[in-house]
Amino acid sequence: MRIVLRLTLVAVLACVSALAPAAAAGAADQPRVLAVTAGNVDAETAQYALERLHMEARRWQFELVEGEPSDLADLGGFDVVMLLNTSGDILDAAERESVESFVEGGGGLVATNTAAVTEPDWTWWQEALGATALEPPVTPAHDEEVSFNAGNPITEGLDEDLELKESWYFFDPEPSEPESTVLARMESGDPVAWSSEEHRLFYSAAGGWFDTWGERDFLQLVRQGIWWAAGETGPMEQFTGDAAPPWPYTFTFILFVLAVAGGGSIAVWRLDRAEPDAEEAAAAGAV
Repeated sequence: MRIVLRLTLVAVLACVSALAPAAAAGAADQPRVLAVTAGNVDAETAQYALERLHMEARRWQFELVEGEPSDLADLGGFDVVMLLNTSGDILDAAERESVESFVEGGGGLVATNTAAVTEPDWTWWQEALGATALEPPVTPAHDEEVSFNAGNPITEGLDEDLELKESWYFFDPEPSEPESTVLARMESGDPVAWSSEEHRLFYSAAGGWFDTWGERDFLQLVRQGIWWAAGETGPMEQFTGDAAPPWPYTFTFILFVLAVAGGGSIAVWRLDRAEPDAEEAAAAGAV
């Protein structure tokens, strides 16, 4: 009987501790991002990028949904479309038209690396991007020092140069003002990240190399680009509920730890004490 009670109590505490913070996090009104990776030339990097972005989404309060090109035909309920290292002819006419209407209507678009050469015959995309990538990218991959331009919400907090290894794309024509705002450049002056002044569109030439997605500053650039593309004007706030749930969940979790560490004896102390008392009473009645 004691063992059953202890196990039941431990199970209840574990469920409350695990589920309550998650429910609190899910209640927030978060931007929704549809990420498409079709046509990527490196599936391992694309998968790692998605894993890292899911972590960023949980921590920085936006929702990331993995999708296919067919999902682009109906973008109701999404705030941002992300073309994550896409390439080639992956969209049909209806999907192209849907993306155009979405962006022209104020929806956000975030693109990385090879997305610049996705749908090379799609005139709207080339005009919206504001630049044309030269193919193939520079190979082999090599390190470049990237510096960020201050004074923009997408680059806020990115004060130091970042060294990244990529198969870099160069552009002709390059993005230019007033249609575009260049956010980051190589040491040579070539642009590697920019946003559109006409649409909520953000592009990063970096992102094709596996290690890039492990760089904290690059992830900050991308998540702030997503936030901006979603039309959010307030600062991004980090959700810390998973690390330190607010009261009463913190207290509940402490009880759970104590119950497990003590074999349940602390949590069911009163129940354990009651059983010997009951036995003594029964014995006295028998006499």
